[in-house]
Amino acid sequence: MEPIKWNDENIEQHLKSLPPIKDRRSKQELYLKVQAKVHYKDNKGKRLPTWSLPALATACALVIFGVFVPDLIKNGGKMEQNKMALEADKGSKGMDAASTATDERVSQKAENKVVPVAYHGPIQESSLDGGGVDQDWVTVGYLDEQAQLVVPVSFVTDPDHYLTKVNDQIKKFDPKAAGLSGSPLQRAKITEEEETVFIDWPAGSIYEAEESLLKPLMALTFANENQKYKVVFRSDGKEGYEFPRMGLLNSLDLEVPGAPHFRYDAPTTDAFIVSLFSAGLEGDELPGELKGALDVMDEEQGYGLKPLLPKDLEFGVKEIADDSVEITFPDTFKLSHEDTEDLMMIDAILLTAESYGYESIMFKNTNLDSIGPYQLNEPIEGITGQNVYHYQ
Repeated sequence: MEPIKWNDENIEQHLKSLPPIKDRRSKQELYLKVQAKVHYKDNKGKRLPTWSLPALATACALVIFGVFVPDLIKNGGKMEQNKMALEADKGSKGMDAASTATDERVSQKAENKVVPVAYHGPIQESSLDGGGVDQDWVTVGYLDEQAQLVVPVSFVTDPDHYLTKVNDQIKKFDPKAAGLSGSPLQRAKITEEEETVFIDWPAGSIYEAEESLLKPLMALTFANENQKYKVVFRSDGKEGYEFPRMGLLNSLDLEVPGAPHFRYDAPTTDAFIVSLFSAGLEGDELPGELKGALDVMDEEQGYGLKPLLPKDLEFGVKEIADDSVEITFPDTFKLSHEDTEDLMMIDAILLTAESYGYESIMFKNTNLDSIGPYQLNEPIEGITGQNVYHYQ
């Protein structure tokens, strides 16, 4: 048989026709083994046949090619995919940055919102005079279920003495229907004498958890629009009441300080606007002016209170007179007259401004002529009862 004449091309073709060889050794180990084999033969001084050197080199190249190149191709594909993903991510981040303010506002609304079936806004005095029927209002303080807040609830009533209206609504209103707890006033006998209210509780009527909220509850019930200035406590007809922590207390002066207002959602679908004073904070713990109050109304407060203002929304605040203020929205913010939360935001600002003594509030740069019951192209006046509850 005539011997086969080997050359590089024949060897390469022959190697390609061989079945694939799987080796359990690592790629690095296999390469080093082949390399060591070559060096060992050279160092032994044995002369190899002339044809074997190119053949062996070719074999080594094919082994290395077969072991490493598939992974290189695979990794190269991954690198290209990663590069494409990175470019897409950069584009996405660019779009996100362009719409950050809008996204934050949408996120905040989604977080705050189960759309309230019953939102209890304030009323304007002008609405009480309509229809030829003489109407009045009254406010009573109730506690939330966790006893963290006083939630003032107002009612439209027939004209009468203020204290008579308080006693009537305490008997009539079921706070559980609005997701609220009861009021300590439901356990008291309440009378009045000129500008002083007398609260007579049976001994042991006030729980320790209620005690820290007693001051805002009394003030938000009796000191609205300077109705009353003082409460005197009695227990079973005797002067003074023995509280769990404060001990014996005879009287309490009433004052409602200016305070920022926030949203409170009851366990029902009822939504209220409540001031930070309702959480039991003292007047010196609250902002001293309207601008400072607006600045904190975009912040979480605890106590179950949620902000109604988008984060970092800056208002222009200009006092026109002692009882009149102008509030300007930034150009970047747009109100919607169909959005309940935008109406709640306007109500929270109105109630906050009213608590700081402003009777006339003018909004500027709202891009709307009206929202809810308000005409925004003219000053809003006569904001009164808070969280008005309408009986079904």
